Amino acid sequence: MAIEIRTPHNERLSLEIPTEVADLSTPFNGSVCAEDGELYSIDQNIVRLLKQSRNFDTIAQFSNHIPLTAEIYEDLWRRRSIGLLSGEDFSLEQEQRLLNQWMAPKGGELLLDVGCSTAFYARSLQDYEPGASTVAIDSSLPMLEKARSKALNEEIDLYLLHADARQLPFYGEYFDGIAMGGTLNELSTPHQVLSEIRRVLKPGGRFFIMYLLESAHWVGKIAQQSSRLGGLQFWSEREAKQLFTGCGFTLKEYETKGIVAFALLS
Repeated sequence: MAIEIRTPHNERLSLEIPTEVADLSTPFNGSVCAEDGELYSIDQNIVRLLKQSRNFDTIAQFSNHIPLTAEIYEDLWRRRSIGLLSGEDFSLEQEQRLLNQWMAPKGGELLLDVGCSTAFYARSLQDYEPGASTVAIDSSLPMLEKARSKALNEEIDLYLLHADARQLPFYGEYFDGIAMGGTLNELSTPHQVLSEIRRVLKPGGRFFIMYLLESAHWVGKIAQQSSRLGGLQFWSEREAKQLFTGCGFTLKEYETKGIVAFALLS
C-alpha cells in the first residue's frame, strides 16, 4: 500500500509515498511534492525528509552517522551484543522469534521500525508477514543505506525514511504495530520520542521495545558510568516501567536477559 505522511515543514500538509518506493529491487530516484510545492527527494528508494544537518546531542548519536559504524553494526556488534551484555546465551535469531511472536503481524497491517539502524526489526517483521507493509525510519543515512542493502539481498520490500523520531512524520493512530530496538538508551529526550510513538499507534496497537537496564553489579555500574559520558541512559526496571506508563502505555509482556529487557506495550 502507498503510505501517507505529513510534511516536516508543515504538519497540515501531506505527502503520499508511492508503493514503488518500497520495491527495493528497482532503484527509485526522484522526489515527492507537498501541496505547497515543497519537494522532498528520493534517492535509491530512501525518502529524505531531513533537509538540514542534524546537531547531535550525544557522542552515541553521532557514532551512528559514521559509515563504518553502519557497516559493522549488525554483523559484528548487534549479533553478539545481547549475549555479551546479558551474560546469557541469547542469539539474534531468538530475539527475532520473540519479536515476531509478540508482535504477531498480520496481512494488511502497517508496521513501523523507529530508529531502525540497519532495519533488523523491520526486515524480520516484513519477512514474517509479507502481506504487511513496513516502514523503517532513522536519522542516519549510512544506516538506512545499509538497511537497503540488507533488505535487497534478502528480497524484502520496505519503505525507508530519513526522518527524526522526535517528530514522526505520520498522522495520529496510523500504525498497527511499532518496534524499537536498542534506540531508547541513546535518546536525550526519551519521553518525547515515546509520546510520539504513542501518538501514531492505533488504539489496541502493539509496541515492541528492547532496551538496557541499569546494572546491579559494581563492574557493570562502572562500565555504564563511562557509557553515560557518551550520552547513554539506563534505568532500573521500576524506572523504565514508570517511563512507559507516564507516556500512556500499558505493559503486556516483559522479559529480561541480564540487563537486556524486552517489553510489549499497548
